[in-house]
Amino acid sequence: MNNPVCFRLMAFLPQFFSGQMLAQVFDRSELSAKLDIPWEIQYGSDKRLWISQSGGRIVRVNPLNGASKIMFTAPDYFNGSPKESSTLCFKPKIGAGTLGMALHPNFKDSGVIFLVYSYNHQTLDSPQTRFKIAKLRWDKQLDTVVFEKTLVNDLPNGYDHLGGRLICVSQNKKHYLYYSAGDNGISETSEPLCYSPQSSNPNNFAQDIQHKNGKIHRFNLDGSIPADNPVDGNSVFTRGHRNPQGLAWNPRSGLVYCAEHGDRTDDEINLLKSGKNYGWKQVRGYHSDNNFSGEAQFVSSYAPDPKIKGDSLMEPLFSWCNVPQPLTNKYTDWCTVAPSDLLYYNANAIKNWKNSLLVVTLKKSETLKQCVYRFQLQDNGEHLSAAQPNPELLFEQDFLLNGRLRDLTFDTEGENLYTINNGGTDRDKIICYKLVKDKLLILPNPAATEVEIKTEKIISQTDIFSENGQLVSSFAGNSRLYNITNLTPGLYFVKVTTKDAKILSQKLLRL
Repeated sequence: MNNPVCFRLMAFLPQFFSGQMLAQVFDRSELSAKLDIPWEIQYGSDKRLWISQSGGRIVRVNPLNGASKIMFTAPDYFNGSPKESSTLCFKPKIGAGTLGMALHPNFKDSGVIFLVYSYNHQTLDSPQTRFKIAKLRWDKQLDTVVFEKTLVNDLPNGYDHLGGRLICVSQNKKHYLYYSAGDNGISETSEPLCYSPQSSNPNNFAQDIQHKNGKIHRFNLDGSIPADNPVDGNSVFTRGHRNPQGLAWNPRSGLVYCAEHGDRTDDEINLLKSGKNYGWKQVRGYHSDNNFSGEAQFVSSYAPDPKIKGDSLMEPLFSWCNVPQPLTNKYTDWCTVAPSDLLYYNANAIKNWKNSLLVVTLKKSETLKQCVYRFQLQDNGEHLSAAQPNPELLFEQDFLLNGRLRDLTFDTEGENLYTINNGGTDRDKIICYKLVKDKLLILPNPAATEVEIKTEKIISQTDIFSENGQLVSSFAGNSRLYNITNLTPGLYFVKVTTKDAKILSQKLLRL
């Protein structure tokens, strides 16, 4: 029998109900599937996990037993050439890899998959590594994925900040592909000699509509340009982005969101609106903080471009660490979380997560850990909710086990959260957080003075029995904290009766 789990533990996340703390309980496991620099994970209508990884490959994994199969390898995948290397940059190799992957909204019937990977746009003698969006199709009879055609080629590339996320959405009764392209540059703050002259650094063109880098692009599913894009004949949907590695679709409100890396500070979560300018590199994070030289002047004097429909500066929904840049060049000292992707959650399984954005992060430091950040949205999806603190940190206790969290997905019911990492731990892997229902937890346990009862249920009564079955304490109501100093040392049994008449029990060792 295959065992998909190589490590298991319970994760407990607090939530609030009518002023009382409840607990979300998850079972953490790692699937046995072996991955190689995974980048995108999607839960398909076939109840399998579809993952893009190095070498232009797609792997399909059974989440029940961890069994995996390579479904596709791009025939024209190109990993870059030494002829394209830079002698000046600290990352001398040209960008290459397998990046975003998107399943068609009607994947169950169409079997269509879209994939982003690097290829050679020129010749081997004069190589030019670029990215493309290819249309693939899952042949269910042969149980393999076949290349169908290239939809978009000559997507931008550079030595860093590649972006590369891809989503396929059904919006206004039409299907679209959104693709995130990074600014392709390397920060002049960290590497002032990488570009000579510095004016040739690609990050200078993130707001220039004639350049593809530093943009979110929108295409029709055949690779053509939608007629209602901000500029006729141009795939650019928004501009002024640094390294937008995450894209998410909110079908409830018809909105698209983006997560992107800042430069030492000001990582952002953005709501994408047609024609908007997100400011990089003149504006970083919130418009009013003026934490970057010249930012306030740029914001106050901004004049919309009349050639771009809907143009205006757009402020992020959220910005981490909106403070002046640190002087140190030590990466771990920078106030960044490096958000890699985000997902809109609206399932009924975890009710207090409904209408939320879940964001995975790559970076850890002395004060920051790789984890999942949850942002509660207002009902219309256009702003963060003020009803509770934002963001909420999830699974941060597991950061040493999880490593650099690259992407996440949920099963159809929203009960199982799957994340992938690349780097930062013992191996590249799939991590599963399974929601455990009707679970009772007592913390601490063993205990000497006080315990806390944790369950996602509302409690109507709590009874404590001795080892021989004698009732020693009884409490009515949804109380959660209990003083146990009146109990003599020994083993006890705690029985909780919930409001919906369920009985939950757990052992308690009194020290």
